[in-house]
Amino acid sequence: MPKLIADGRVPMNVSQIMERRWNLRNDKTGVKDFYMDNYFETGDAVVYHPETMETLIDLDSDILRGIHPNPKRLNGGAWLLSEDRDEAFAIYEQLKNQSNVVAFKKGKLGKINEQMSRKNVKAHPVWKTLARDQARLDDYVDYIFAEGKQRFNYDTAMSVFSSSAQGNTPEMRVWYVYGLEARSGVDGEEYLDFDFGCLPGIAPEVPNALGKGASFDKIIKGLEGTLHPDVLKALAQLRKKL
Repeated sequence: MPKLIADGRVPMNVSQIMERRWNLRNDKTGVKDFYMDNYFETGDAVVYHPETMETLIDLDSDILRGIHPNPKRLNGGAWLLSEDRDEAFAIYEQLKNQSNVVAFKKGKLGKINEQMSRKNVKAHPVWKTLARDQARLDDYVDYIFAEGKQRFNYDTAMSVFSSSAQGNTPEMRVWYVYGLEARSGVDGEEYLDFDFGCLPGIAPEVPNALGKGASFDKIIKGLEGTLHPDVLKALAQLRKKL
């Protein structure tokens, strides 16, 4: 995360991973395979309360963006909101008041830890929160189920895996998106101290660039390091024809 931020990028969130996979559905260059077959950590966080068993989904988490190597702040692979217990609970309450945070009471996360039908995924409260847009979720679910059936012959997919606080203070983990062979679920159990993570970054202006009327050249530049070089080359050639 520190290297990604230092490079002037922001961590992709679950919704952006979904959108990228959907936008590449007709790709023939191999970029689609990369995004579909790999797993990704994201910039969306999940926070577990040790007493109430409440769960927070912290979209585009500022805390995750500021994460850094510190063994004292880790417990079983989870990031402690603070080394001080009282301060950790105070930070948790502050998070609940943020507009980008959604709180789920105990037992309200919906079906967890099992593969689901297409209908159940589209109505699942966690997927709806992470997708941020129902139309995007509907399109993505149909796409994943179609691809999964064609390539691996499965009829259920996109599970939501959840965890809980392992200590006596609130703990944060990152939302992790599985590849297609693993049925493209999301996992809130991810260990932050693994050394084989896959965290993609994106230039800050890219997510909303098209909607803001950004120039073609600026958008292409923002995609450097994100898209396959062959795709960028093809886009550059297209630019010369415009």
